[in-house]
Amino acid sequence: MKNIILVLVLGLTFVGCKREENTPVEPLMETVDSLAVVNVKGSFTGIGGETVSGTAKIITADGKYSLVLDQFSTNNGPDLHVYLSKQATPKDFIDLGSLKSTRGTQVYEINGTPHFAEYKYALIHCQQFNHLFGSALLSEPN
Repeated sequence: MKNIILVLVLGLTFVGCKREENTPVEPLMETVDSLAVVNVKGSFTGIGGETVSGTAKIITADGKYSLVLDQFSTNNGPDLHVYLSKQATPKDFIDLGSLKSTRGTQVYEINGTPHFAEYKYALIHCQQFNHLFGSALLSEPN
């Protein structure tokens, strides 16, 4: 009887932790204002076995700030979000919303004017499983 209960508990655990891949995969090609100013930028690296690549840029256009994921690519996962963070881990962050696609150029509006010397990381994070997919350290462009 104990073995049956153990098998059932383990089975439910594996089913409950199954990674659903529900982020859209169609490549996006959102456009960026050609007069936009790049304030900071950085390159993504994957974390914890995840593959994340591309460039993160915070731009200013028409007095508004946006985070641009350029030539972006990540492996899929459930409930992926885009953060601006004070740390390389999602502890003190601004949630810019759900990741629009696992590929392409994407633009995320930033509300207000965060102090970008403090919010120096762009993160891709799975909220459902509290799993960090990748990060980009943002610094002034050369």
